[in-house]
Amino acid sequence: MKTRLKTGDILLFAGLLLAAVAGGIWWLANSVNEGDFSANGAVVVTQTKDGFYRADPLDADASYTVETPGTGSGDDAQRGSNTVRISGGTVEVERSNCGNQVCVEHDPIEHIGEQIVCLPHGLVVEIVERESDATELH
Repeated sequence: MKTRLKTGDILLFAGLLLAAVAGGIWWLANSVNEGDFSANGAVVVTQTKDGFYRADPLDADASYTVETPGTGSGDDAQRGSNTVRISGGTVEVERSNCGNQVCVEHDPIEHIGEQIVCLPHGLVVEIVERESDATELH
């Protein structure tokens, strides 16, 4: 005795097949982009709330110190200082004179959309696809 597939069964099977194909395409697209973003023009943007701004390609080899005014009170009353290093397709804050050292202890970043932030100094270091995608600090 043959069993016929019902319309609902066919629609369910077609939906599952479509979801599997879409998932495969999504996975393939993301696995291709997991490599070196610098080939796609990724940019490291470093900026502070008081006006410092610098943009470098992710594949650059650079190290620079960002100076910021102090907060006027507490551990961060004096001028701020953060040393940013770009090397080998990664970015890190090597040194900071802030009190909590969260930015220094942060793992190096290497993918578009990742950020390192030093709140006491108002510093944001981020990797963006295009410089115009950078966060605007006010």
